[in-house]
Amino acid sequence: MRTHLRIAAAGLAVAALGGGAIAAASGGSGGGPNRLDDGTDLLPQAKLTIPEAVTAAQTAASGKIGEVDLEHYSGRLVFNVDVGDKDVKVDAATGAVVASTSDD
Repeated sequence: MRTHLRIAAAGLAVAALGGGAIAAASGGSGGGPNRLDDGTDLLPQAKLTIPEAVTAAQTAASGKIGEVDLEHYSGRLVFNVDVGDKDVKVDAATGAVVASTSDD
């Protein structure tokens, strides 16, 4: 009986680790309203926090918050926040919305 429990526990552990690896590889655990999906290496250069960027983006569009990225756009560092069906670019230094386009 104990052998069966150990085998079952080991199987569950392997399944959990495998599922986590699949989610990480597919981007399932990244992104979201308070997590940076891409551009983590640029974060030290940003003056805004991620929640501040999301709040600024919500002034330009409404809807569910999707991925948040940090990238260069038109010579400036911006947070690219998916809000509903819009891509909202927020200046990472000032918090100004610099662009809002349809998300494709």
